Amino acid sequence: MTQGIGLVMQGGGALGAYEVGALTRIYQAGYVPEIITGTSIGALNAAVIAAPKFGDPIETLHALWEHLSHAPGFVWHSSQKLLRASMGHPRFFKLHAPSFMAEKRPSIYDITPALETMEKFIDFERLNSPEAPRLVITATNVATGQIERFSNRDHYITSKHIMASGSLPPGFPPIQLNGSYYWDGGLYDNTPIRSLLRILDDHQISHMPIFLIELFCPEGIIPTTVEEAVYRMTELVFEDKFWLMLDGDKSAQHYSHMLYDLDKLVPEDSPIRDCEHYQSLMKMRALSHIITVNAEHNALTGVVDFEPKSINERIKTGYLAADDALIKNADRIEAILNEQHEGYMTECTHSHHTPGSKKKRGAHE
Repeated sequence: MTQGIGLVMQGGGALGAYEVGALTRIYQAGYVPEIITGTSIGALNAAVIAAPKFGDPIETLHALWEHLSHAPGFVWHSSQKLLRASMGHPRFFKLHAPSFMAEKRPSIYDITPALETMEKFIDFERLNSPEAPRLVITATNVATGQIERFSNRDHYITSKHIMASGSLPPGFPPIQLNGSYYWDGGLYDNTPIRSLLRILDDHQISHMPIFLIELFCPEGIIPTTVEEAVYRMTELVFEDKFWLMLDGDKSAQHYSHMLYDLDKLVPEDSPIRDCEHYQSLMKMRALSHIITVNAEHNALTGVVDFEPKSINERIKTGYLAADDALIKNADRIEAILNEQHEGYMTECTHSHHTPGSKKKRGAHE
C-alpha cells in the first residue's frame, strides 16, 4: 500500500545525486508524491519522478544520473576539479565555439546538451496529463527579480521551463518563456517550501507528510584556497534559509501549533473562513508536517563534481539519510497520516538548525 506525500527538492548541481538516494529509500518505504516542488537540479529530478520516460520513476532517475556521471579523460588533482568543470560537461553544458562575437553572448556555455538530456528521460506528454503528480518548478524573473512558479496544472511544462529553473548565470543563459526571461530559481529561493504550502488543499494540510531533501549544510570550513572560497560561498548562498526566516524551527513549531489553536477558535460558519488571506495563513499549519532529509556531507567541489565515484557516494549517503529520517520520524509520520498531529515537530526534524548544534565539518572529511 502506498501513501501520498509532498516533496520539496532543492537545487545544487551534482549534489542532486543525494536526492536520488533519498527518493529511492522513500519510495521503498511506500511513499509516493502527490505534489512536488523543485528548483534547478531539483526541478529536473522532480520532473523525472513525475513523468519518467522509462515507466518506473526510481529506475529512470538512476538512469539519468548514470547518464550524467562523467569521468575525465585523465586524472585531475582534487584541487583542480573546479578548473575541469569550467571546461563543460558533454551531456549537460558545453563551451561555446570560439567566435569574434563571443562578447555579445549572454552566457559562457551552450545548454543544448541539457535540453537533449531532458528529452531522453522525461515523458513530457505524461508530465502534462491530469494523471501526473502535481509539479511546481520555480524560476527567477530576470527583469523583476521575483520568483515565478510553473505548474503542470496551469502550464504545458517543457524542457525550457526546467532549464529556466536551473539556468544559473553567467554560465547559463536566461531562458525566454512567454516573453519574459528567467534564471535559476535558487537565486531567489533555493528551498521552495512556500511554493508547495500555497497549493495544499484541506485534506493534504491535515494528513500529508512533506519530505524536504536538503543538499547544503550551514556549517563549514574556513577556506584556505580560492576554490574552497568559491564552494563555501555557494553553500552559504544556496543553503536552506526558510527556517531562519521563522527564527528557527522551534519558533516554526510554536507558530504551526498556534495556527491549529486559532483555527479551533474560529466558528465553522464564520465568514472569515472564506477570506483568501485566512485560507493562505491556515496552509502554514502544514509546517509541522515537514520531515527533513539532511545528508551531512563535505560539499567542497560537490556542485560541479559529476565523477561516477562521487555521484555513487552521494546516492548512497542520500539513501542512508532518508532511512535515518524515516526511522526517527516514524511516530510523527503515523500521526500525520492519521490526522492526530497538531503542530508539533521533533527536535531531529531540522537538526542542523537546532540552537546549540556543535557539529562541524572538516575540509577533507
